[in-house]
Amino acid sequence: MDDDKKLSELLKEWQLPAAPLSLDSRVLGPRRPWWKLLLTGSIRVPLPIALAFAAALLVLSVALLRRPPAPPPAAAINLADFQPVKDMNVRVTRRSE
Repeated sequence: MDDDKKLSELLKEWQLPAAPLSLDSRVLGPRRPWWKLLLTGSIRVPLPIALAFAAALLVLSVALLRRPPAPPPAAAINLADFQPVKDMNVRVTRRSE
């Protein structure tokens, strides 16, 4: 028990030596600009997630390719001769319930 107390007191007095300034660059490597990371970076994805994403992409692609084309409009709308009404009579009626 006495040794534990001595050790605890010794640990409270112990000071860590200062870390050298070059420690970050030696451990983390040189810093690269953020735009280089966007161009050359990579993300590790587990295989089941990658397969699920690929399957979803394939299903969406097939669905878009098999979708029938939109029908052309029945008649073209031409607003060249549009004229606003000169006399507008608005009639408000209430619905009886």
